[in-house]
Amino acid sequence: MTNRQRAQIFHEMGKLLRAGVHLDRSVDLLLEQGPAAPVRSWLEGLKQGLAARLSVAEAVAKNGATRPLETSLLAAGEKGGRLENSFEHLASYYDLRQRSRDKAIGALIYPFILLHLGLFVPDFGGIMQGKGLGGLLPDFLNRLIIAWTLILAVGIAAKMALKAATTSTAIDGLLNSIPLVGGVRRHWALARFCQVFQTCLLAALRISDTLRLAGDASQSAVLEDAGKQAAAKVEKGEQLTPSMRGTGAFPITFMQSIATAEETGTLDIEMGRWAAAESELASQAQNRAAEWLPRIFYVIVVFYVAYRIVSGFASYFNGLNSMLGA
Repeated sequence: MTNRQRAQIFHEMGKLLRAGVHLDRSVDLLLEQGPAAPVRSWLEGLKQGLAARLSVAEAVAKNGATRPLETSLLAAGEKGGRLENSFEHLASYYDLRQRSRDKAIGALIYPFILLHLGLFVPDFGGIMQGKGLGGLLPDFLNRLIIAWTLILAVGIAAKMALKAATTSTAIDGLLNSIPLVGGVRRHWALARFCQVFQTCLLAALRISDTLRLAGDASQSAVLEDAGKQAAAKVEKGEQLTPSMRGTGAFPITFMQSIATAEETGTLDIEMGRWAAAESELASQAQNRAAEWLPRIFYVIVVFYVAYRIVSGFASYFNGLNSMLGA
């Protein structure tokens, strides 16, 4: 499912559950609306799992389209009797991601058009030397294939790096240090961590289990490793704040807030506040990235187009001089 489809289906599920509609009936009502194929597949998988007396988290986990954040939040929400809150958290999360993605794609349209215009700039010098207009299209196609091969290679490499960052602390740390991109990843990871942590607290799960679930849902190898380290220390009798601070993975201001909340018994409230704050910061960081990365790409394309035009006319005049000299 796309982020937009996820946001919509989770919003509808949360709305129906909050209205008091039973989960089984909610799934049937949504199926009756004739959803898109990926959404229908997800709903049917959930329905089959529930019929087999599986938990909601277990039922959706059997579907390959389900993500760790979803299973963690739904598992905690189900245990704490707050399943509608978990669905609403997920709906808000995916809605923010989709809006920022749409903004980035919209900003990239003009640079891509300019890039293709630059690729079509002909070799004037070659024409003057007798290549003829017939050579324009093959040359353009060759440049187009090279350009899209490079774009696809960068895209595949980025996708592989993002996937590796969920299991490798080195790659995760490297990506987090990249300007613009790193801030987006750090804020989203901590937002996911806090959302699941709060839900697990409300479900009265053990702190060690909460740390592991939150770390896994963060989709960040750094926070997942920190969650495991802190959980091991808590199980040995250490308090939560020193255990988390000792990992060095969490921001100083975050740890100061957690320390105060632990002392006052308001840890669930504080985690909820941080989840909302980090989601907003992540959205702002993603909007900045969506604004500046296309600009950077645009500058690169402008330089390339300028190079093509200058080199084309230089080749043209060289060819003209050769003809006049002959």
